[in-house]
Amino acid sequence: MRFRLTAFGLHVLGSAGALTLVLGTLYLGWYRWPGWYLSSVLHVVGIVVLVDLVIGPTLTLIVANPGKVRRVFARDVALIVTVQLAALVYGAGALWNGRPLYYTFSTDSLDIVQASDVESDEMARARSENPAFAPHWYSRPRWVWAPLPDNPDEAMHIVNSVVLGGGADVIDMPRYFPSCQGLK
Repeated sequence: MRFRLTAFGLHVLGSAGALTLVLGTLYLGWYRWPGWYLSSVLHVVGIVVLVDLVIGPTLTLIVANPGKVRRVFARDVALIVTVQLAALVYGAGALWNGRPLYYTFSTDSLDIVQASDVESDEMARARSENPAFAPHWYSRPRWVWAPLPDNPDEAMHIVNSVVLGGGADVIDMPRYFPSCQGLK
């Protein structure tokens, strides 16, 4: 039993270290307060923690046997760790795509814009038309004001596309975010 508990403890320790590194980087780098709560990320974090801290070490506890050939035991643990790492990479990718880019105020509401909300062609247009607000991989969430464009035709096009469905709202278009220097 001591062999099993040692293997279990080492697996928990390694899993906790990897999980702390990934979640700590995401939290300190991109989610911060209030993004962690506003983007409902705790559901994804719960699944990642369940797989990495509960299921993986428990499987190691089950397969650990002092009478088992070490090479077979190492293969079993390597397979468990590989599945765990795949799940961790998938979970980290889901968290990365859901990271908040902007907390936007537009008309009469405050909304969160996540990385998955902004289309790649819109990011490219923002980089050329409004580089100060263009999102990058290292961008931290920013509080911005997202008014409709001054051009009435463009504004009507955006409103109609949102009302009729399927179109992007002005909060998902960083090229329209005004800089604070232009505000009076």
